[in-house]
Amino acid sequence: MLDEFPDLRLRALANASETYAREAFGAHLHLDPIKPLGLPHFLYDRYALWRGELLDSPTVFIVPQSDGIGGVDEFLKHRDQMRRHIDARLFVLLLEAVPAALRRRLVEKRVAFISPGAQFYVPEAFVDLRETYSSEPGPSSEQVSPTTQVVILAALLGHDVNDASLTQLAERYQVAIMSMSRAFDELEALELARPHRVGRQRRLSLRFGGGDLWRAVEGRLQSPVRKTRYVTGDLPLNEAVLAGESALARYTMLNEPRIECRAAPAAAWKRMVRHHGLETAWAYDERRIEVQTWAYDPQVLTDNEVADRLSLYLSARHDADERVAQAADHLLEPFGW
Repeated sequence: MLDEFPDLRLRALANASETYAREAFGAHLHLDPIKPLGLPHFLYDRYALWRGELLDSPTVFIVPQSDGIGGVDEFLKHRDQMRRHIDARLFVLLLEAVPAALRRRLVEKRVAFISPGAQFYVPEAFVDLRETYSSEPGPSSEQVSPTTQVVILAALLGHDVNDASLTQLAERYQVAIMSMSRAFDELEALELARPHRVGRQRRLSLRFGGGDLWRAVEGRLQSPVRKTRYVTGDLPLNEAVLAGESALARYTMLNEPRIECRAAPAAAWKRMVRHHGLETAWAYDERRIEVQTWAYDPQVLTDNEVADRLSLYLSARHDADERVAQAADHLLEPFGW
């Protein structure tokens, strides 16, 4: 009954779930939206509920609305409330994406979940099928996602993020609400943040700050640099901030490099190339600049034309040039950690 899903996001998730179950097990989920009587009203706001069948058992599929599940412990309380009002053997969480930290918490708590194309975990039926359809290597399971990293770095840089709503942070750091929702899930799964709501709004509540937060997450943070290019053309500083050795020279005693280095968001790179007429540079072209494309927009963490200290540190801390690596270490000195 997929035509009964008026919400395009839910319809896409239902389609993906049906396809995944069919290809993995030859099973048909027979998804059908339901609105059971007697449930606390806030649960209707938090979740869409679908009736279906899984492994020959009546099943309720629980789909978080756009602001994610919150903490796993909070979700378990909500699931228990559903069990008291709905007659079904299985209750399965259905997710579009599962950050590594959230996946670990769900498995630790034996919470059944399906993420189409990634994992099919139903412990009651002894099913734990993991797949990936991506040809691109993903980040290490120990590393946080780029959006989660932006929130953490923003807090460490002194931005006022605690008690900000999911929507406010998504707008401030120029990411999709769904990406910020997954960042909240990841922070809570890593126990770096507490589940926190004000009315229907999901808000950030970090457990740590300053040096405590840095020590808790440093090993999970990754270089924002995805690719480095050499181009010619006029690239304004208000679209591509100074990065690499050019930025290090602003913060430390490192000399200015001969070739200026900039950073731009990877998601905007093709548009920037077209808009500014950028061209690939020859190896000995004196006009060339080095451009790093980043996993997130470097401008959202700085209020000037130079990349922020922490992102810059993460991009340079493992540089093969000892001068650069040592200069990167000096970036942390003002924080006193």
